[in-house]
Amino acid sequence: MRHELTEIRRQHAEMINTWMREEQEPLLQPEPVEAVSPVMDDFPPADLRVPTRDDVEGMMMRRRMPLVLDGEVHACPQCGSYRDWVVFTLGDEMWLRCQAGHQALEPRLDTAWFDRNSGPDESRHATFEEGLRHLGHPDN
Repeated sequence: MRHELTEIRRQHAEMINTWMREEQEPLLQPEPVEAVSPVMDDFPPADLRVPTRDDVEGMMMRRRMPLVLDGEVHACPQCGSYRDWVVFTLGDEMWLRCQAGHQALEPRLDTAWFDRNSGPDESRHATFEEGLRHLGHPDN
């Protein structure tokens, strides 16, 4: 038993010496990182960039199938049409336009819904009317 106690004391003293040595040694400083090259303003090129909502006045898409809002098929309040909508955004507002040209603000839709349901931006148009013609909804 005396031999075991001596061995425990020796191991304990060795641990304390190791701990004291580690505390006294200076910490290694990380190597300095090389300067990062500046970000290039033209990446990706301007013709490959997708316009953001800040770059355009609004966005529009065609929705041929019925639009279900709050569990019910939405119909135009003026003519009763329930399919072939043009959905467009102006800022944070969402608007619906039926084939007959009736337009109404739709507060139950938001830009997140538009982003989930619209496809990629295929074209840009200078006017609202040009966009409608492109989508097959001529201005009445």
